[in-house]
Amino acid sequence: MSAREALGDLFNLATSATTAAVRANLENAAGITIVLIGATSGNATITEANAASGGTSQNLAVITKYYTQASGVWTKVTQAAAATVTAATGGLLAVYISAVSLSDGFKYVAASHASGSFVYIVHGLEVKRVPENLKAVTA
Repeated sequence: MSAREALGDLFNLATSATTAAVRANLENAAGITIVLIGATSGNATITEANAASGGTSQNLAVITKYYTQASGVWTKVTQAAAATVTAATGGLLAVYISAVSLSDGFKYVAASHASGSFVYIVHGLEVKRVPENLKAVTA
């Protein structure tokens, strides 16, 4: 029996640099973990959209908890529902967005920050494939 790779079975990945706000498609996924790296502090904004580009984009004010990491230790941050999360200088930040949190007609999520970049981890894939046959996260 051969082992399945996590990429394609458990998750798919994409990146988005600072203010580019690349959109990730959650149509066939349970959710997305957005990881912010390289930030020099300040807020990251999470939005939802109804198209891969253009269309309608709006703040996704559903985030009530996220995690920051400094020196290898994770800290849970709780807040009233908002579309922003606050980065710590030089650390990591991770926030999970469930696909069911999106408004009706919206299936894309994006993140932006003035100085940090993002890794999108789309998980709970409905269609599992070998990595080279995965659909692009942004399609």
